[in-house]
Amino acid sequence: MTITLYKRHKATCSHKGDKNYRRCDCAVWFQTNGDGKQTRWSSKLSGWEAATKKARALEQQVEDGGSLRTTAKTVKEAIEDFLKHKQTFITKRGRRIADDTFYRHELTLQKGPACLQDYCDQNGITLLKDIDLPQLDKWKIAWTVGTAHARSSFQARVRNFFSFCHSRGMIATNPAEKLDKIPVKAGENIRALEPKEYELVLASIDKTTMTSENKARIKVLMHLQRWSGLSLVDAVCLSKDQLKQHDGIFRVVLARQKTSTAINNVIPTWLGEELLVVKNGNPEYFFWSGMTTPEDAPSYFQKLYRKVFKASGITRKGKKGKDVLPSSHDFRHTFAIEHLKKGTDVRAVSKALGHSSVTITERYYGRWCKGQQVVLDDALTAGWEK
Repeated sequence: MTITLYKRHKATCSHKGDKNYRRCDCAVWFQTNGDGKQTRWSSKLSGWEAATKKARALEQQVEDGGSLRTTAKTVKEAIEDFLKHKQTFITKRGRRIADDTFYRHELTLQKGPACLQDYCDQNGITLLKDIDLPQLDKWKIAWTVGTAHARSSFQARVRNFFSFCHSRGMIATNPAEKLDKIPVKAGENIRALEPKEYELVLASIDKTTMTSENKARIKVLMHLQRWSGLSLVDAVCLSKDQLKQHDGIFRVVLARQKTSTAINNVIPTWLGEELLVVKNGNPEYFFWSGMTTPEDAPSYFQKLYRKVFKASGITRKGKKGKDVLPSSHDFRHTFAIEHLKKGTDVRAVSKALGHSSVTITERYYGRWCKGQQVVLDDALTAGWEK
């Protein structure tokens, strides 16, 4: 069986007299002729190249004993179905998934530098059913995310996608079920900035070529992360109505971008006052322009952070023993670790970080929770005194 393609032009299209004109955005239709019968149907695509790939895949499907009536999903169609599902998905807590989480799914499947769609396009894979475990293992080699934790999270999103496709009957078996687990040692890449390192980072701001306005903004932003425990996206997107002031006490009150978990943290008075004088073009926010999505907002500040980190000369051992620069998350780690070292209860630290469970806090900061045992020992021994 052979499927031929033609354009079914809109009434307003200037090329409606030429069924073979390919460069407009009108729909591509399929046509077959057999047993004296002609059949036509829409490819549901406007791009000629994509429609051609779909036609060849359908021809192969029939050749393999299938039917045109039971059309197999293309990779593109499956990804679109999955992302539409995620956009409307409601969690067990009655919430939609965070924008940041949805964005990560998009990067994994559709938009990232090593996304599934690009891999399939480069390897001539059109139909979802043609992705097997060897193909996934081959794709896995191309994953460019750095740390073991990041690769494990990437793989978890891959598993989520194929589990969805399998549960919806798009594929007979789930090839991602047998992917080898990526070993992750919790907290292996976590470290705090020592007090001298923190001061060196701040002092290095003046060594950069940033404008004086950006130097002032970056300094306050770093202070905000260090003394509030906010992630970069939450710090950058902090709005002025999320900074509360009462009787000279400042606090940041918000819901995390990533998990929607509530945060209500007191911050030093001097920091609250510095925030109030930060210059920003958008009157609603301290740092964010409001012109991008919240997920993209930190990227500009990440670049400025890297300039400062390079100027500081501070490095640490990263993947395969290579020297790497600190990251914005090190300020958040410093906040958590310093509190734990001073004996702050891990449950309080977990709440301040906006973790959904204290188990998450213990997983990543467990080695600094030893101070909790000292506090417990002191409390128990104090109870022995008569």
